[in-house]
Amino acid sequence: MNRLRSTRPLLAAATAYVALTIAYSWPVPRHLVDGIPHDPWDPVLNTWILWWTTRAVPLTAHWWNAPIFYPATGALAFSEHLLGLAPLTAPVIALTHNALLGYNVALLSTYVLSGLGGYFLGHTLTRRDDAAFVCGIAFAFAPYRLAQLPHVQVLSSFWTPVCLAALHRYDRDGSAKWAALAAVAWMMQGLACGYYLLFLSVLLVLWFAWFAIGRWPARKFTTAVAWWILPLLVIAPILLGYQHVLVDTYDFRRGLAEIRAFSADVGSLLTATNELRLWGWLHVIDRPESELFPGATIVALSVFAVFAARPLTTSGEVPGVRSWLRRGLAALFLLLLIAAALPIYYGSWRATLGGVRVVSIARADMPVTLALFTSLAWLSLLPRVAAAARARRPLLFYGVAAVATWVFALGPDPLFFSHPALHQAPYGWLMRLPAFDSLRVPARFWMMTIVCLSAIAALAIERLRGRTRPAIVAAATAGLLLDGWPRTIAVYPAPDYRPAPAGVSARLDLPSTDDSDAAALYQQTLEDVPLYNGYSGYAAPHVYAMRALLDGHDPAVLKAMTARGSLGVVIDRTADGDGALQKFVAAYPGATLEQSHPAWVSYRLPAGPPDDSVPDVHGESLAIESLDAFPSAPHASRTQDANMRTRWSGGVQHTAADFTVELHAPGHVAQFVPYLGEFWTDFPQRLLIEVSSDGKAWQTVFDGPTALQTYYGALRHPKEVPLVFPIDRDNVRFIRMKQLGWGAHDWSIAELRVLQ
Repeated sequence: MNRLRSTRPLLAAATAYVALTIAYSWPVPRHLVDGIPHDPWDPVLNTWILWWTTRAVPLTAHWWNAPIFYPATGALAFSEHLLGLAPLTAPVIALTHNALLGYNVALLSTYVLSGLGGYFLGHTLTRRDDAAFVCGIAFAFAPYRLAQLPHVQVLSSFWTPVCLAALHRYDRDGSAKWAALAAVAWMMQGLACGYYLLFLSVLLVLWFAWFAIGRWPARKFTTAVAWWILPLLVIAPILLGYQHVLVDTYDFRRGLAEIRAFSADVGSLLTATNELRLWGWLHVIDRPESELFPGATIVALSVFAVFAARPLTTSGEVPGVRSWLRRGLAALFLLLLIAAALPIYYGSWRATLGGVRVVSIARADMPVTLALFTSLAWLSLLPRVAAAARARRPLLFYGVAAVATWVFALGPDPLFFSHPALHQAPYGWLMRLPAFDSLRVPARFWMMTIVCLSAIAALAIERLRGRTRPAIVAAATAGLLLDGWPRTIAVYPAPDYRPAPAGVSARLDLPSTDDSDAAALYQQTLEDVPLYNGYSGYAAPHVYAMRALLDGHDPAVLKAMTARGSLGVVIDRTADGDGALQKFVAAYPGATLEQSHPAWVSYRLPAGPPDDSVPDVHGESLAIESLDAFPSAPHASRTQDANMRTRWSGGVQHTAADFTVELHAPGHVAQFVPYLGEFWTDFPQRLLIEVSSDGKAWQTVFDGPTALQTYYGALRHPKEVPLVFPIDRDNVRFIRMKQLGWGAHDWSIAELRVLQ
């Protein structure tokens, strides 16, 4: 009876979280089997990922080589694997054969499970049901979650508070079961979202530094570490799989400019998604994935928790060096803030005395950095703060951790309303560690901040006393919900089933664009046919050239595809208003019409012979005497530095550009091979290649588009992407290329070889 009585608050909280999730997400619950929440792109990709895990055994080669971007290998690794959600979705998809139902169940479950995870953490910290319930509400319905609604992996953060709560309980009573739960929760969180595998690990390092180091005996540490071995053994093959695909096979990396673009700004705290009902008008800055507005209620609860702890109280302290030092640090802090504001409002600023420069401030980042360290020094000298630090109080930890994880969310170059904010940002330190430099969106660190703020909210409720406590708890709950409550969530109808012809080896949906390719992934969940289309976090290097060939109605690409087997082509009539795509496909030799509907039409293309129109790289390299180029002649040498990440560029293909190679001596040239490397969109739209023995009389050996060479080069050698041009001429000393086409991208050469 006592056990039942003790579980009643948890059951009531769980019921409330379910009811609130249904109301919050309406009308999604009405369309679980046939609706796509929010938008028809990333949710469809995640639906496809969850479906694929029911079709292949995880971690096998078949699983990694998911059948999109056909015939590229390792396509599953182009995005998150979502294995941590498989226990929720795999049974649903296997029993119903409806991948969208599995996705929607997972999406709604993230809110309920996040509420329960927050409840567990709040109850662990306070041992109060009302504080635990508020913690769950704060975590599950934070405004940031609505901004991430298309990304089920970002919403799947419910293991984070479980991991923290288990560690607190292990810290409290030393029971090995809590160490085991913490380790498993860390593993499951990493399997649900790759970002959190790293971000939660950073938060755990802070946790251990605060609560464990200097307090735990060696045996307690050893027990915790031992329980972490098994999760590491589970995670390691996945990390190695991503390493093999993304780095070893494709050499995919996130550039620093891209990471900066997806970092938060300090002004993100005053930026909310426009889908919020109450705060949708709040837009101070405009940056992708930077709607970090925490909500007014959780800020109020955090402020109350801090001031209720009376950190500024110094009563009873004997005036001395510490008090004078605090005053000096406070004055220095104000001066540094003024120094930081000057370049923001007035630009570069300097002060002179007698014509001699005394101080010069060009940017705000250094003064802000010094001000931050000054404030930390000032806080450390406050008696009550120092006492809380010595006692390892949870409130102080979660306050410091909230600030730290927010600073990490600002990325490698933090900005204050688009102005540099910090010198030597902490996230830059993290990028020196393995895997952090491959994460695209540092702003997602904010979810770790949310769990810290939710813990502070629970600690704030714990401090309430008296008869007004229930009313304040109810008001806090209502405020948290209002802050994060959405306008009506958009629900898109699932695409109609458009089957490929029976028995084909692969499928191609036309037109091929990012929008239509996402819909093609949904079609694959209905029939499981390898798909030339693809939509993911990364794109296979051959896709851009493939689309260029299809857009140009070049039958060579269909010949290349049918060389791998019969091809089913499904064309969207609404996107083919003039019927040009239908004419293009129907004109291919042997093409037959399969099905014709008002919205779509399908064709079968028979398997063809092997396509040898573009040979592979073959031969020994010849010595190059000199290089000449226009424009950017000094950069021509980059094509000989054995680095696929550097390039010579002829600029955007709006004007002519040329590149000339002089060999050490005249001789036989079999192939001429410029490499694109990571610049696989930068192939020349039309290229003229000429050869000469003396640099005066020239013979044309190639004149035409190069998309087909790029397509084959990217499929055969996706890291290097060689464009192979057969020359097969004797007495060649000079080779000259001229870009004569018109395109939106640069013409780039990463490396260049002449083969005999």
